Parts: sequence; structure tokens; C-alpha cells
Amino acid sequence: MKSISEFFGRIRGKHAEEIYTRTIVKDAVGKASGADVPLEAISFKPRAIVLSGLSQSAKSAVFIKKTSILRELEARSIGRPISDIRFEG
Repeated sequence: MKSISEFFGRIRGKHAEEIYTRTIVKDAVGKASGADVPLEAISFKPRAIVLSGLSQSAKSAVFIKKTSILRELEARSIGRPISDIRFEG
């Protein structure tokens, strides 16, 4: 049987990886569109990034720069295949 510390170590590692991935997305979106997206507003669906709670002007800026954002994320290899950016709320 494995120790409890190994179990919690894996959970902590997954959480840190998720925050790192969201940070990369936040930087790519901010660099390309100028929109400041909080880490809590970024989530993932299969092959898509979901941004929630953005203003209409931020959504428009991200939509206009969608291809350059996706290219940036592909170049930085975030560890998941991303082919779309979607909005909620």
C-alpha cells in the first residue's frame, strides 16, 4: 500500500500543473489581445479553452486575435490539444 503522502503529492502536482497551464493561457491572451483575464475565469473543455465573466470588449479583442493566441499556445505546448476559444457568461 502506498503512503498517504504519495497520494497527496500527486494531487498537489496536478493542481500546480493546472495553475501553470492557466497562467500560460492568461499570458498568451494578454499578450495578443491586451485583455486581463483572471486565472479563475479560465477553464478547459476537450480541445477548447473556456473564458468566463469577460466584458464584451474583452471578448471581442480575444475573438479578433483568436488565431494568434492559438498559435502562441501551440508554440508553448501546454500539454493539451487546443483548437478553439469559447466564452461563457
